[in-house]
Amino acid sequence: MSKNNSPQANEGDTECGFFCWKGGTWQIFTSTKIYVLVYGLIGLVHFALGSYEVAIITTIEKRFKIPSRTTGLIMSSWDIGSLICLVFLTYLGSKGHKPRWVAIGTFAIAISSGIMSLPHMIYGPGTFDNSTYDTTPSSKCELGSVSDEVCTEGEESRLSSIILFSANTLLGIGTCVYYTLGIAYLDDNARKNKMPILLGAVMAIRMIGPTIGYMLGSYALSMYIDPTIDPGIKSDDPRWIGAWWIGFVPIGISSIVLAFFIWPFPRHLPRAYNRKIEAGIKFDDTQLSFKDFKLMMKRLLKNKVLMLNSVSATFYMFGIMGYWTFMPKYLETQFQQSASQASFITGAVGLVCTALGVLTSGIVITRFKPSPQSLALWNVIVEAIDVVGHLSYAYLGCPTENLQGHWESDGWSLAESCNTFCSCPPTVKYNPLCAQDGSVLFYSPCHAGCPSGSFNTTLKVYQNCSCMPDISLVPGPCPLQCATKFNIFIAILCIMSYFSATGRAGNTIIQFRSVSEDDKAVSIGLTEALLSTFAFIPAPIFYGTLLDYGCLVWGTLCGERGNCWLYDGQSVRYYVNFTASFFIFLATLADIGVWRYSYGLEIYEERAKEPQELQPLDSKHPQQQKIEMET
Repeated sequence: MSKNNSPQANEGDTECGFFCWKGGTWQIFTSTKIYVLVYGLIGLVHFALGSYEVAIITTIEKRFKIPSRTTGLIMSSWDIGSLICLVFLTYLGSKGHKPRWVAIGTFAIAISSGIMSLPHMIYGPGTFDNSTYDTTPSSKCELGSVSDEVCTEGEESRLSSIILFSANTLLGIGTCVYYTLGIAYLDDNARKNKMPILLGAVMAIRMIGPTIGYMLGSYALSMYIDPTIDPGIKSDDPRWIGAWWIGFVPIGISSIVLAFFIWPFPRHLPRAYNRKIEAGIKFDDTQLSFKDFKLMMKRLLKNKVLMLNSVSATFYMFGIMGYWTFMPKYLETQFQQSASQASFITGAVGLVCTALGVLTSGIVITRFKPSPQSLALWNVIVEAIDVVGHLSYAYLGCPTENLQGHWESDGWSLAESCNTFCSCPPTVKYNPLCAQDGSVLFYSPCHAGCPSGSFNTTLKVYQNCSCMPDISLVPGPCPLQCATKFNIFIAILCIMSYFSATGRAGNTIIQFRSVSEDDKAVSIGLTEALLSTFAFIPAPIFYGTLLDYGCLVWGTLCGERGNCWLYDGQSVRYYVNFTASFFIFLATLADIGVWRYSYGLEIYEERAKEPQELQPLDSKHPQQQKIEMET
């Protein structure tokens, strides 16, 4: 890029369009407001895809017999892809045409969405036996839903996991430029005093994404995996497998459309370009070099505000990743919500409370212009609220179902004296029965000791079962009465979502103002790299393993462990929430450091003393020297 100070020197960099078709009506894309809208909509699609994956993850586990630790690895692969390209790719992109980098990444998202539906296209809906019992002559007991094992399902599980892992890796590569170069482009072209409200608008738009994703997941899971088949069970049956693959189609199409809308934006928006020329700013013409990259990284790693802010974000995200990744499963295990209901509730709460928090913070920062230390202190308060909230979650949940069986050294055993004559094989699928008085839950008719022919087709109950000879057993899980605790949980979730969202805009502003403009994109990439390495990648695997530790009854596939059918609710609550509280507390301590060192940051344009203070880092303007000395 030329150093010529005349506004006409790089006139082509302010023209919109595709390749040689530039200028004219394309110039509508020179508006910051239009960019905020398009950029926000791309983020909306990203968030919708992420929440949709979360909504369907338990269904994928059931369909392909995948344990939670493996699905945690699949979810982490998104960030493995991001880590591959984050720092170095953002360095390359910071010297190039940022909107076009974002457009290419958005095309990659569309491709990955198509790949994610491949397991269904290859293997179809799978098999389902909707019979209520089996009359195998060699068995004295009704075995429930049982069929010959198809051991090729092990191959389905492995290959499907590989496909989903690969798709998420590509997705991570596609999204990393959005979260680094895309937001840096907005900050480059917006007035500093307008940035909080613009950032709030972007966040508010993309916060609709999780709601759309969860709603789409709820709709998809309310249909059977093959919509043309009536499986003979309802969606609240634990054996129900919803149409998890459907939602990837509209998400992929939306990504393609938005990629075409982000591509025409120019390298610099004209108004911002002219403001910088008039202020005497010399655009960076440094050529790409490893030496320049190394010097930039050295500056960033010595920046205390940036690094403490990044450490805080890493601990915080590790703490809440359990909920981000497994929220529907958490609601299923704790409050007996179906996958469809859990997705709907999570999406509704996320939209209303989070969007209100983001908008509130953007308006407050723009109008009252709080100091950087005030913004940092508010983040400390918000995270302290999160610590208390997650501690309270540990004591909110439905009573654990009284599952028939007992603990043994290797786990929960379903074998009791009342069902030993049945010799229930490990291949019996989960087909729960509940005593009519709600006192006991049985894994299957076989484990309840129900003799062949005990199912009363008129009353739709099992009778004369040896484990409960005087009480009829009703198909399905035992209903749990804990609506009050569930409502309290949702209320706390809303409060935490609101306050957490109010700290996002201020946190981002501090991140941007703690570095020079030339270092901004790479600083975001560095933070994202730390998040991916120490939070986004390991956290889903870690929390998936914690959930597996809370499993009571595992399904089996050809002699190997498959997916978990039943969890110990109390153990899951303690594992997830105490872990989350600990890491969020560490984030709070790091944010106290941000509060300590954020004094003196100039975060509003009208506080700038002279135009020269806006010079890039190489110019060594006074404010930048001050930041370097303090950090």
